[in-house]
Amino acid sequence: MFKIRTIYVLFVLLVLASCWTDPTYKGFTETDSGLYYKLQMIGEGKRKPAIGDYLQLNITYKTVTDSVFMDTRSGNDIGMVFLPFNHSSFEGSFEEGLSIMNEGDSVTFIVGGDNLFTKFFKSQLPVFLKKDALVFMDVKLHRILNKKQYEDELVRYGTIIEDRDIEEQRKIQLFLDTSEVSFSRLQNGMFYLPLTQGSGSFPERGNTLRINYTGCFLNGKVFESTYDRGQPLEYICGEQGQVIKGLESAISLMNEGAKAKFIIPSHLAYGEDGSSTGIIPPYATVIYEIELLNLTKKQ
Repeated sequence: MFKIRTIYVLFVLLVLASCWTDPTYKGFTETDSGLYYKLQMIGEGKRKPAIGDYLQLNITYKTVTDSVFMDTRSGNDIGMVFLPFNHSSFEGSFEEGLSIMNEGDSVTFIVGGDNLFTKFFKSQLPVFLKKDALVFMDVKLHRILNKKQYEDELVRYGTIIEDRDIEEQRKIQLFLDTSEVSFSRLQNGMFYLPLTQGSGSFPERGNTLRINYTGCFLNGKVFESTYDRGQPLEYICGEQGQVIKGLESAISLMNEGAKAKFIIPSHLAYGEDGSSTGIIPPYATVIYEIELLNLTKKQ
């Protein structure tokens, strides 16, 4: 077994040596298509993906400053996503790099953010990423499944989700299907629509933030608005209990001056108990239109 693993490691090193390494990204190798990658961990598997397979993956998406903005581990009950393995959605896509991975391997890819969102996710580029921004993707290939195994896994996953969660997702999907605008899905289950690009700094823990917002249900009924009361909300970023988890997550994706709309599922909003005032019932999906007016950095 040791001899086999040694041969595999040598093979991987030979593959890496066959491509030139760009000093711009230390330790990364660039392919002919412009994809940068770095092998982080060699798994125990011996099988590589083939066209038609389904891949079970852990993926963490980070900015060049190492800030995580999407993570499958916090996005659903199993902490992974299933990806049909077909041809790459764009030149230099991480999908190209998946073809050289074995089960259990972990690889970091660097891809263009604009291509990732517009061509892979088929959504708008988030306001916190500039058009030429790069995205770092930490990818672990857990399993390679055939179609039957994939279908069985979906059935198993379906039993994990309780009826109320299924019903909530059905209502959200109905809203998305009938909406005149296109929201982008975030890995934590929220949906996002940029409205105005900001020009200032992004929030950091300890900053004092001033925001305006309007909160409503999926049917459009408004339950709260800072505009109506003529007083923006002011709170300290990162301090627990000041805003709901989904609102904190949403604002972290906005920079000063930005305006955006977010659909927040109940588990990131008011949960199984609803709001303390009784205005928002249990398991209610909410929509927030948020404007980050300004922030004051911690002294």
